[in-house]
Amino acid sequence: MKELLRRLSLCPRVAWEILAASLLANLMSLGSSIYVILVLNRYVGYGFDGTLYTLTAGVLIASGLGFAFGEVRMRLAGVVSLAPDEELAEKTLATLSRARLNDLNRMPAGRHQEMLGALHHVQGAFDAANVSAILDAPFMVIFLLAMGLISPWLMLLTFVAVCVSAVLTLSGLRKGEEGGLNYQLENQNHRNFVGSAITGAETVRAFLAGEFIRRAWRAQVAGLASLRAVLDKRRAKNRLRMESVSTLLRVFIYAVGAMLAVAGDMSVGGLIGASILSSKVLQMTTSFLQAFEAARRGEQALERLAEFHAMPLEPLSGAALRQFSGRLEFRDVGFAYSGTASPLFESLNFTLAPGTVLCVTGLNGAGKSTFCKLASGILEPGRGQVLADGVDLRQLAPDWWRRQVLYMPQEPSFLNTSIRANITLADPDPDGPACQERLSQAVRAAALRRFLDATREGLDMPVLEGGRSLPLGIRRRIALARALMNPGKLVIFDDPTEGLDSEGCLAVYAILNALAKAGATIIVSTADVNILKGAAFILDMNQKPTPAYLPAPARAAQAEPKGGEA
Repeated sequence: MKELLRRLSLCPRVAWEILAASLLANLMSLGSSIYVILVLNRYVGYGFDGTLYTLTAGVLIASGLGFAFGEVRMRLAGVVSLAPDEELAEKTLATLSRARLNDLNRMPAGRHQEMLGALHHVQGAFDAANVSAILDAPFMVIFLLAMGLISPWLMLLTFVAVCVSAVLTLSGLRKGEEGGLNYQLENQNHRNFVGSAITGAETVRAFLAGEFIRRAWRAQVAGLASLRAVLDKRRAKNRLRMESVSTLLRVFIYAVGAMLAVAGDMSVGGLIGASILSSKVLQMTTSFLQAFEAARRGEQALERLAEFHAMPLEPLSGAALRQFSGRLEFRDVGFAYSGTASPLFESLNFTLAPGTVLCVTGLNGAGKSTFCKLASGILEPGRGQVLADGVDLRQLAPDWWRRQVLYMPQEPSFLNTSIRANITLADPDPDGPACQERLSQAVRAAALRRFLDATREGLDMPVLEGGRSLPLGIRRRIALARALMNPGKLVIFDDPTEGLDSEGCLAVYAILNALAKAGATIIVSTADVNILKGAAFILDMNQKPTPAYLPAPARAAQAEPKGGEA
């Protein structure tokens, strides 16, 4: 309830207006009980039609006002969560988009989706209906006092039923919570498995995985059915309990009320009115407890989100050099992934002068891609510093720095939007003529035009599944064109010719030659001998724990690669 109270405290005037609307709505809802009592006691007893007309008109007016006040309350209750939900969504989005990659990579797979689920859970827990149900609870006293005026005994019976209902509802909700979480987890695993079978359709067919999928599917479906059966049984049991409490309350109300009516202590109209009031109290109790439990789970989701939001974010501001020359220095740099027994590398010390071409080599898993990410500032070193023109990358404004880097990752990923939008992501004016000119040049340089001309939409072709549906060579061409949109002085290409045909490789060679002639500092992770021949220095990541930084001729003399010039 702390979160609800916090939200109400943010807009106290609206909170008081909700309470006032709730009070008026509940007072108006007393009209039906009063109507029944007066009709049975006055009209039936005396038979004067004017009394019936007056009472009917009065109860219709009360019902209309009650509906109106209820609508006002619902709209006001929606206002209470509007700003907090928006703030929470912005914080979650900021964490997803700006959390330091070192920390984000430590999160277990699927945790990002869980955070989005927690966000929606919080928003649902404090929606208008739940806020209204919780704030309605204090006004149950009005109905209990009205019953007390009719008969203290019937009020006492209703109060006992409310207490029993509260115990049963909370017990049932909390028992079902664990089962519900298990079902959600298994259902998520099943959806992930089915998704992998769909995206890996080629693997399924090529390696005869159909029987394996059928066995796994049947086992998962059987497990889900078992969990769902337990949940359904618990829900049915809870529903039966509540119906039993409601039935027993009605029975005792009529039994005790009939005795009181026979004894002359209350009227038949009072008995019927008390029954209506007791049902209303029980209904409000159930609604309150369900909303209360939803709010409790919402607060648990908030705690998980708070841990997520506590992750360090990349700064929005920082230093920006007047002009970046391309000089990059690695000073005692070391890096280790979380959970590994030893560092990937350590004590890395060297300086790249402006215009230097460095090739990074090594076996799979040696750390080539990690080094490229460190050089680009996407990852931060666990120890030491990476400096651009003498300034630590951590002190530079991220937006400014990333406009200085032409970065092509080894495994390019894309957003589910058009090819055009993916290539021009970093441009502040993607629709401007200057951007369109650079886009045309980048597409031509990356040898992407032939593919685009063969598609119906061209650059407006949608990218689906993060680009996984596109051929590897086309993904790499798009990534290459995207890198060329930055007019920076530092080029970082991670295995740029992997998966490319001869036309694509020639495009990469031409781009690297042009950038080298333009004086850019180039870092290329590669095993391509044609690119290696153009290197001034080699960084051999196979040497552990400190990679070997060698002049290219020494490396060339050892390897004696064959091939044409890049």
